[in-house]
Amino acid sequence: MSRKENILEAATELFAKQGFNGTATSEIARKAGVAQGTVFHHFKSKENLLISICDELVTEYVKGIREAALGPGTGWDALERVLKFSLDFLTDRTESITVAFRETRVLQHEAGDLQDHFSNLMNQIIDVKRDCIERGQADGSIRQVDPHKTAFLLYILIKGIHHTQAHGLLQVPDLSSEVVEFCSQSLATGN
Repeated sequence: MSRKENILEAATELFAKQGFNGTATSEIARKAGVAQGTVFHHFKSKENLLISICDELVTEYVKGIREAALGPGTGWDALERVLKFSLDFLTDRTESITVAFRETRVLQHEAGDLQDHFSNLMNQIIDVKRDCIERGQADGSIRQVDPHKTAFLLYILIKGIHHTQAHGLLQVPDLSSEVVEFCSQSLATGN
């Protein structure tokens, strides 16, 4: 693992446990086994470190759902893979997701370009789901619904689960099979 990756991993763990404001860059450096100057060499500021954590997370997620959507079968099959990937990603990347949901309020004062960047990534997530729905409508595996609104609802459903889990106010059970079944009952024509 590179120094930069060690720094990202250390920052993610500390931000998840202590919060962005409660974590000093000196702690991140110590945990990563590097000098504090090395942190600033790679990320310029603590805010840029947080941006990198969020960007890596969302970029990896978008890549994963795109790959899931490209698999064989019907549009419903593709959407089901996207949903399962999303729910598995939540489990696999809990710390990063916690940081992204809880700490991104720190970034609200950042430049509009950053907001535009993350907005674009969120729209890509919705577009992948919309494309699966349209594919399913074309092949008859998904009933006729407004593809964009339904994709947006699916985005909010998954994000709501992630958000609730990240804030830690409620113990969220594993809902993977229930989410897929709910969506199947709501959208798939074979049910």
